[in-house]
Amino acid sequence: MRNPISVMFVLLALAVSGCQGYRSDSARTPGEFTDDVAIQTAVKTALVRAEGVGGRAINVEVRRSVVTLFGRVGSDAERNLALQTAREVGGVASVVDRLTLVKPD
Repeated sequence: MRNPISVMFVLLALAVSGCQGYRSDSARTPGEFTDDVAIQTAVKTALVRAEGVGGRAINVEVRRSVVTLFGRVGSDAERNLALQTAREVGGVASVVDRLTLVKPD
């Protein structure tokens, strides 16, 4: 019987390398892709945990350690807090603001 951890590692490696196969010359390496996924998870977790931020309504995309935040926020204070929270996560090179300010009715 095979070691389940080894099997999972091989499957993960195949999945990551397969995801990159269709990309152009500017494609991320498997290591960059893995780093980006880890940063995305850490930023999303930080946003959900941050008081004053509706983290569940904010989408996070990461490409080569550059984080882009999408979604709706209810105030400039919430926007600023979300951007600062994302900047404070380890491994983040910069944060791009694509948040939309929507005033509550």
